[in-house]
Amino acid sequence: MTGPSGTPRTPLIPLLTRLWQTALGVEGITPEENFFDLGGDSMTATAIATDIARETGTDTAVRLIFDHPTIGELADALAAVAR
Repeated sequence: MTGPSGTPRTPLIPLLTRLWQTALGVEGITPEENFFDLGGDSMTATAIATDIARETGTDTAVRLIFDHPTIGELADALAAVAR
């Protein structure tokens, strides 16, 4: 999920990628991969939501991860909430 220049379309994508890779223990996650296909569950989603809140200062509902299970979708949803 990149912009025309090949850079992430939102600065949240690199942050979310790092948080997901750490929480899931999986390297090389792309913005299109599904959280649940990567082994994510409710406990991991809770940990990631807590990490997102800590890193961004934005209260992040775990439900957002369930409703937007890819990094790209979640980044878009978080950006919309922040507006």
